[in-house]
Amino acid sequence: MPEYRIRAVIFQEAGWWVAQCLEYRYAIQTKRLDEMPRELTRCLTWMIRLALEAGDEPFKGYTPAPRRYWEMFEHATPLPQMLVAPSSEPDVELRIAA
Repeated sequence: MPEYRIRAVIFQEAGWWVAQCLEYRYAIQTKRLDEMPRELTRCLTWMIRLALEAGDEPFKGYTPAPRRYWEMFEHATPLPQMLVAPSSEPDVELRIAA
């Protein structure tokens, strides 16, 4: 699988944890913060694999996230290492916005 580096900012909204990817306008939500790294990595991995199997470019047609999420990411705290998915593919960098 090709290498992808994806950054995402995590924040709470209406009782859910939301991860908004920056390079691609793609987001997921989970009820628990500790589920986020695994779920985001799983969803992104499947998106990439399915696109490649279909002969498509992964994330084709996805635009970058709006500027406000990039700014949230810049001021956010890196996710504690104990919560980060080990040796994730794609390489996902997560930060939590206050």
